[in-house]
Amino acid sequence: MKYFIVFFFVLYSTFALSLAAPKSSDIITVAVSPSLPPYVFSEDDTGLQLQILKSAFKDQGITNLDIVYMSNKRAGQSLEQMKVDIAMNYAGLTTSAIYPSQSLLAYQNVAISLRKNNFKINTVYDLLGKSVVAFQNATEFLPPPFKALTTKLSAYEEVVYQAAQVDHLMKEWVDVVVLEKRVFLYYLQQYKESHPIKPITVHPIFPEAPRPAYFNSKVLQEIFDMGLAHIIENGQYSKIMAFDGSDYAQVVEPSSIK
Repeated sequence: MKYFIVFFFVLYSTFALSLAAPKSSDIITVAVSPSLPPYVFSEDDTGLQLQILKSAFKDQGITNLDIVYMSNKRAGQSLEQMKVDIAMNYAGLTTSAIYPSQSLLAYQNVAISLRKNNFKINTVYDLLGKSVVAFQNATEFLPPPFKALTTKLSAYEEVVYQAAQVDHLMKEWVDVVVLEKRVFLYYLQQYKESHPIKPITVHPIFPEAPRPAYFNSKVLQEIFDMGLAHIIENGQYSKIMAFDGSDYAQVVEPSSIK
């Protein structure tokens, strides 16, 4: 009898999932930051995160995605208000109505200074007394000590468009910039095409940050996770992450930047 009950439960769960699953004609709205290369390129809806998202859904037969660009703050609000189905970056508290997926990839947020300054920045507290420009909503995404000490910095600012962080650092308008390492290196490669650059030091003072996508549908999140697991297993995920510079800026080690 117990085997029949288990079989019935599995059958019922599969049936319920199929009823709640989106149809191929349904439009799924995804809120994404407009300026986050090489993770997101708004010009053609590509980049590492978007390619992983699309590939995982395509594996499950879902291709009708509507990518909308907005700030991380607005994306979080839109997800909570159910104006979008998915937010790629969400700094709010996950509740019973918000469902994080498995991590698409991990960000490595870092502090970056000019080598000439010879700053010793081994922990977040070594930023004290320095001027810092961080990415938008950094105080919500980074570990709590960072938010607490921003009031003790000589100056603190957050920017939406992160190319400005490279410019500010190279022009010595700021002591330190705080952002994701691949994002910085992408913009640095762009910057050096028309500007001289100065040697930098990368200070890995923050832990790696797994990056799930956030859903307001448990069913949709589970479908995505199945697709993500499958593209990892079949090697498609590795191909996306092994970009060579033809579609995304080539990532180079900081020590090789002159």
